Amino acid sequence: MPNPNALVDGISALGSLTEATAVPAAARESQYRTVAFLGGRSALLDLAQPRSIVWSEVMEDLRRTNQPVYVEIDPETNLITELLQPIIYRVGEITAIESGVTVELIISHAAHYLRSSNADYRELLATLEKARDERTYVFVTETLDTHEIVDVREAPAPFVEADAAPQDIRLEMAPPASVVTMQRARELFALVNGRVCCSGNPTAPCIPFTYPDDGCWGRAHEMCRLMIGQGVQPEKIWIYASCSLCLITPTTNNPACQVRWNWHVAPTLRVNVNGNIQPYVIDPSLFNEPVTTATWKSVQGNPSASLEPSDADVFYRSKGAGIAETDPTYSKTNNVLNTYRNQLKLRSASSSGPPPYEACMTKAPGVQWYGTIAANATHRWFTWGWPANWHMLWTIMPLTPCPGGPQLSWTVQVERASSTVCTYWITVRNLTSGPVRFEGRYDILSR
Repeated sequence: MPNPNALVDGISALGSLTEATAVPAAARESQYRTVAFLGGRSALLDLAQPRSIVWSEVMEDLRRTNQPVYVEIDPETNLITELLQPIIYRVGEITAIESGVTVELIISHAAHYLRSSNADYRELLATLEKARDERTYVFVTETLDTHEIVDVREAPAPFVEADAAPQDIRLEMAPPASVVTMQRARELFALVNGRVCCSGNPTAPCIPFTYPDDGCWGRAHEMCRLMIGQGVQPEKIWIYASCSLCLITPTTNNPACQVRWNWHVAPTLRVNVNGNIQPYVIDPSLFNEPVTTATWKSVQGNPSASLEPSDADVFYRSKGAGIAETDPTYSKTNNVLNTYRNQLKLRSASSSGPPPYEACMTKAPGVQWYGTIAANATHRWFTWGWPANWHMLWTIMPLTPCPGGPQLSWTVQVERASSTVCTYWITVRNLTSGPVRFEGRYDILSR
């Protein structure tokens, strides 16, 4: 039996701020926003919760693009207590594992799990198996960080299915790949990396590199578009693993410090290094510079995985190219990027906060602490026990990329706590509309 307090539906309207009347008096200290669903039900967002501002923005985007939302609603207060984004998929292989099954969802390169501990396991599994067997579409909702499936609903028809016939995209006479210098490859890497989303407030046309969990085929196609716009013709490299033996890739941009993929894709450039021409991968979700295909493969945790190249105009291909799609207008690309911008926004507004994650980082020398500060907030930290005769310099450095303007400012005040030691009070101000994670750095100029 599906969660009776969960709803998957389209949004007909988001009301203006209003004092809630359907909420107990003890909870009426803050403003509420009414959300009306296409099926006739309505619920409330408590805007005293910082995450509700983000939830409002995500729901407005889903309403505008005619996509459903998954919400859990408290039956007593009518308040929305959880919000997730259902995504439409076809279902591929379903593989038994000790804790349930892994599910191949098309198009997605992430590993997805349905756990037998889920109270609705049998019903959800039956819906997935039916969609696999009948080649129909389903809306799948899963947890933000662990990709555990919590809801599956049949998607209304009609939806256009990808061409299931094998295609040889090279028959379309794609332009030959350009040969570039390493300096030019680094410039093009910087070009695409400069489009990285502000994790706490990702907006089009940014690329959600800091949400590595899924969406790589959209990121790769957009990067190719940008490089082609610079007069350079890239290609792509695809890596494939089996559903039972995933790619396991370390990252600071997932709270678990790793992501699990069944496959992955990124653009490549043919680079001339001292007369030797070889492909270099452009993948800001994994690296800070162009790398060889061998280096790119090595960080993905599965030496038995296979590499397969393609032209840049291949938007999606299955292993062996049994199914291939193109996206010459970049409409599919924009949809993918928008979906995972929303996922990044929801994760940053959750208890996990914005990436990168402290548990995944090694504190460098000269870093006193990591901090996170909410959108448009001001907060003060203190650090004590420093010798008063030391000449100290304190710097606050954002860790959450957000190109385009300043993110943080800070002031330092000092307290002489005793005749020999002092305490520094550091006030940080967030100048942006999204949460920012940072590190507090110090330098001892003299002792």
